[in-house]
Amino acid sequence: MSRCKWFQMVMAGMLMALAACSPGEEGQAESGGGLTVGVSMHFMRDDYAIRLTDSIRESLSAVPGSEVIVTDANADPSKQLADMENLLVRGVDAIIVVPIDEKAILPALRDANAQGVPVVSVTFIPGADVLTTIAATGDYENGKASGELLVQATGGSGKIAVINIPFSLWRIDERERGLADAIEGSDLEIVTRQAGMDQAKGQDIVAGILVAHPDLAGIWCTFSNQVVGAADALRAAGRDNVVLTGIDADQAILERIRQGWVTGTAAQFPAQQGVLAAEAVLAHFRGEAVQDRYEVPVGLVTEKNLEQMRVEIWGE
Repeated sequence: MSRCKWFQMVMAGMLMALAACSPGEEGQAESGGGLTVGVSMHFMRDDYAIRLTDSIRESLSAVPGSEVIVTDANADPSKQLADMENLLVRGVDAIIVVPIDEKAILPALRDANAQGVPVVSVTFIPGADVLTTIAATGDYENGKASGELLVQATGGSGKIAVINIPFSLWRIDERERGLADAIEGSDLEIVTRQAGMDQAKGQDIVAGILVAHPDLAGIWCTFSNQVVGAADALRAAGRDNVVLTGIDADQAILERIRQGWVTGTAAQFPAQQGVLAAEAVLAHFRGEAVQDRYEVPVGLVTEKNLEQMRVEIWGE
C-alpha cells in the first residue's frame, strides 16, 4: 500500500470517528459542553508546530463546545513543566504534549496521572504513563532514512558534520541513533558534532565548519531550523558539492530542496499526527479502547518527489 493511500484511509477513518463523537456520547460530551484539551508544545517556531496544533483544533472542532488551549514552551523545559501544571490547574480534560525535554516534564505527567487526566504524547517519553504515544518510533526511523540518503548521495565515503542540540533529549538521541545505524559499515567519518537550536546559530556553525573542513562531503541535521541554517551557509559559501540531509520538511526546507541546497529530508507529517492525537483523546472519552501507540510512516523528500510530498505533508 502506498504512503498516500495509507494516509487517505487513516484520515477517512479518523474523520468518521470524530464526526461520531457528538453530545450524548460518554464523558464530557454527555453534557453537551464538549472537551477542553490542553496542547503543550515544545515551541511554536516552525511549520511543524503550527500545522500540528491547527490539525488538533480542526479535529476537535467536530465536537461542539470543545476548546483547545495551546501553550508555547519556547524551547524552555522549565516553562513547559509550568505550562503543563497550569493546564491542570485550569481543569483541562486531557493534555496532548510535544516535549522539549522528556525528563523535565515527568512531574507534571505524574500529576496528570494522579488527577485522572489522560495524556497523549507525540513522540515517546521514557518512564511516563500516558494514554498513547503518536509516532513512537518515528524519530529513529527518520534519522535512519535521512542517514541512508546521506550515504547514498555521498557515495558512502568522506567527512561529515552532525548538527545536534546542546542538551540530551530522547527524541534527538533516537534520531542520532538512526543516523549511526544508517552510516555503519560505510566509509563516512563524523569529523565534528556541534550544537545549535536556532537558524542563525546553525548557519554560523556550518560556516565555521566549512572553513575548518574544506573537504567536507556532507552535513546531517536533527531538525528544521538547523537544516535551513545549514543550507543558507552552503549557499553563502557557494558549496553546492556538500550533501545536506536532516529531519523535518518545513516549507523553507522544501524551497531549499527545490533550489538544490538541501539534498533531502525526512518528513514528520504533522497533520496526520494531530489527527491521531485528537482521535485518541476522543476515543478515550467515548469509552473506546486506545492503542498503546499509533505510528506514522516515514516519508523522505527529495527533488524527485518534492511536489508530491508537498501535497502529502501540507495539503498544497
